[in-house]
Amino acid sequence: MSDPSHSMSVREIMSVNVVTMPPDASVHAVAHSMNEMDIGSIIISDEGRPLGIITESDIVRRVVSEDKDPKKTQAKDVMSSPLVHVTPDTPLTEAMRIMAHGNIRRVAVLKNNSLAGIITSRDILRWSPELINVLMESLRLRSDTATRVEDEDEDELIAYGGVCDSCGEYSTELALSDGRYLCDECRS
Repeated sequence: MSDPSHSMSVREIMSVNVVTMPPDASVHAVAHSMNEMDIGSIIISDEGRPLGIITESDIVRRVVSEDKDPKKTQAKDVMSSPLVHVTPDTPLTEAMRIMAHGNIRRVAVLKNNSLAGIITSRDILRWSPELINVLMESLRLRSDTATRVEDEDEDELIAYGGVCDSCGEYSTELALSDGRYLCDECRS
């Protein structure tokens, strides 16, 4: 019997009710919303464009452990950016590989440069516990290559969305080039 999860797409299990907040929101407000809604992350967006994500871990590492005031610290100063994303048609196994490669538990889902949903490792495990082996293998491969210089081809697996470090324009196709995230035009 073949495993139907290997042919599933992200669309089939993603959450479509994604909570967003503006980049100038305080970390306190973000944390309060996360607590009220019992969620572990919030997408930071500006005029409908997803710029980054704040997770519980970001708040602990970038605010609490650095003794910053959460009421005075803005979301844009704490968010993880650029935003790693997939499309609704991305195969579920590919989304898992991207998550394992980036050592992340959540990936935004973008359609036509707009936020369509989010997929988390919990979503994946809820729908397809047998894919744990695929995820574990991906994590093992990632740890095996952690001490080596990353191959440029591996960077192409992950799509980034956010603001180009050169021109300042929003792009869903940022790529890492010489330590900066650049859009197609600025890479040319």
